Amino acid sequence: MKRGALVDRNSLFAALGTLLLAGPALAALPEYTFQLQARTNMRGNSSGAYNLEPGALLSGSYTLPLTKDRRVGFTLAITPEGPPSLWYGVEGKGERIYTLPSLGEDARMGDPSLDSRGNVVFAVTGADSNADNGIYLLNVDDPKQVRVIREPLGSSYWSSLVLNEAQQFAARARVGIGNAYALYTPREGRYEVTLIATDRELDAASPYTYLYSPNLNDLGQLVAAVDLQPYSTEWFQELRVWNPDGTSHLIAESRGRNASSSIYRLASVQPALNNQGQVAFLATVRDASEKQFTALFLWDGAELKTLAQDGQGDIKALELFPPDINDQGLVVFRAFRADGLRAVWVSDGASLKPVVTEHDELPSDLGSARVDQETDSNPVFGGAPMINSRGDISFCAGLAPPKDDQEEWGSAIYVAQSSFAPPGESDGGVEPDAGTEPDGGGNAPPDAGTEPDGGTQAPDGGTGNPDPGEPGSPSGCGCQAAASAALWPWALVGLLRLARSRRAQRMSPA
Repeated sequence: MKRGALVDRNSLFAALGTLLLAGPALAALPEYTFQLQARTNMRGNSSGAYNLEPGALLSGSYTLPLTKDRRVGFTLAITPEGPPSLWYGVEGKGERIYTLPSLGEDARMGDPSLDSRGNVVFAVTGADSNADNGIYLLNVDDPKQVRVIREPLGSSYWSSLVLNEAQQFAARARVGIGNAYALYTPREGRYEVTLIATDRELDAASPYTYLYSPNLNDLGQLVAAVDLQPYSTEWFQELRVWNPDGTSHLIAESRGRNASSSIYRLASVQPALNNQGQVAFLATVRDASEKQFTALFLWDGAELKTLAQDGQGDIKALELFPPDINDQGLVVFRAFRADGLRAVWVSDGASLKPVVTEHDELPSDLGSARVDQETDSNPVFGGAPMINSRGDISFCAGLAPPKDDQEEWGSAIYVAQSSFAPPGESDGGVEPDAGTEPDGGGNAPPDAGTEPDGGTQAPDGGTGNPDPGEPGSPSGCGCQAAASAALWPWALVGLLRLARSRRAQRMSPA
């Protein structure tokens, strides 16, 4: 394990500059059609399940990762046989591909993260034996072959795990009594680990007293909120983007740090970062009378914009679930409409619209189904929606017959398919390193000495997925020219290749 640069990317970031912000612009928000991926249900319900066995159930809050080629994955917290399981599919077909072996009653499988090569990562914690905890890697072509990463040395817990298209992944790792943002990069059959940032418990010289959930883009950049001192009457927080070499730049800060800031507190849920350097995040703001609101912000590379706020326009109230953003700057989030109905929304930074709303009718394996619950107080959506480079959106919704909301049809995972054409092969992202694809084509071999054998159902209550271990607190969350648009993905790939050829440093083995 070593702190510092994995590769010399300083020239890369300098050269990209405005190029990254000159991505293709969109003329309008996409239209959507809906494709059912799976439907979970309790045992004994006559409506059964789809692409799953009855009794395989989601947790109370979760993410639904969606790749650029519409691959979907999610964790089932409860299965008919007991241990948690991984579901994986594409274009409406899928199944459970991996079930956690019996590692103890408290063993948990975290949310998965996927890439378009069929690689999947997820964290396992709470096992009876510490040797069974770690970051699990597999490929869907042979999911029984599992590799387990237990780094950095001394780690006991991994959260907010994200895999990118360059086959890097990042997490917040618990190391001893402190926490760190760890970046894992495949290199010649192994993973090099870089500690991008640490808290003061791990390194007394660190400026950060608390690290919130991070996110990762395909350039190996991390985004996260941090505390710089404990809460008193104000929050002293920053939102930063870190480069793989550990350097960082400030995106936003709370008014405790900067009296001119409109932000009272940054939300504890993950911010979102695309390959253009744009950031979407939730925060609490207060007006002159100290009345509190939740707002969704977008840093577009030049200025901070408010995309949505409680009580403004078509939004009654934002829900505290992580937003997501793609390379075209489309942002997906959850919020109540002005009429009080829950909805999943999409925004391009200038306008917004609901993608799917409570009481909408969607196609299902049982025919037309209504997004509904048996009581108005129960939320109809579950977890955090996610968006891919095309603008497709994954989401989970409770279903019922169109004319009987008292009949339970379970919870259904959908992909709202965008009307936009697929992006180019480069997808505005990163061509993975030549020669760094781990383990011969993406199939991860078993870790030595590890041979894993091959909540209730309701969508969440709208309280979000608070950052694990979040300190106690008061309420609160939380167009470019056509020529440039056509040129920039290929220029990006060329710059990346140039940067690779000029690597000045290799890290030592962990």
